[in-house]
Amino acid sequence: MQDQQTDTPTGAEKEPGEDAAEPISPEVEAAEQADGPTAELGMLKGEVERLDQERKQAEDQLLRTMAEFQNFRKRKDQEAEQIRQFATEKLVTALLPVLDNFERTLTALESGAPIDSVVEGIRLIDRQFRSALESQNVRRIESHGKAFDPDFHEAIAADESHELPENTVTTEVEAGYRMADKVIRPARVRVSKKP
Repeated sequence: MQDQQTDTPTGAEKEPGEDAAEPISPEVEAAEQADGPTAELGMLKGEVERLDQERKQAEDQLLRTMAEFQNFRKRKDQEAEQIRQFATEKLVTALLPVLDNFERTLTALESGAPIDSVVEGIRLIDRQFRSALESQNVRRIESHGKAFDPDFHEAIAADESHELPENTVTTEVEAGYRMADKVIRPARVRVSKKP
């Protein structure tokens, strides 16, 4: 009789494609468990360092941007001041010939020039002065006979009138002026009212 052999594999024999689980020693298992948290801690430290570097770069960029903005604002303030000075200079330059003619007229008056020539000189100065203002876009507000408009007029008194509609400018006491579309001084006027 033949000996019967069992077909069951032993621990040393493996079926093809079958992995046998090898027992893990307690020392190896402890080292793997210790390496897991240590590796994770090292990764977290690296991440913290990277984020800290990014934060420092962002702070540095923010400080540079704030400094650039402050410099930009200072430059704009200086430019605005230069524009104001330039605008004033243009006005003064336009008015200097008016001042020259005014001084000439005074000198002529003091030296006994005929009154007609002095009056003509004053009229010339008036035209020249108005022209200088117009060159700076300053215009007189037309008021007499116009309907009262609080945007352009300041009423200082009322006059009874049968002929004029109510709230019509009867008299311009002091001329008003505007620069471009802005009223720089309203006209002071008297307005009509019904008796």
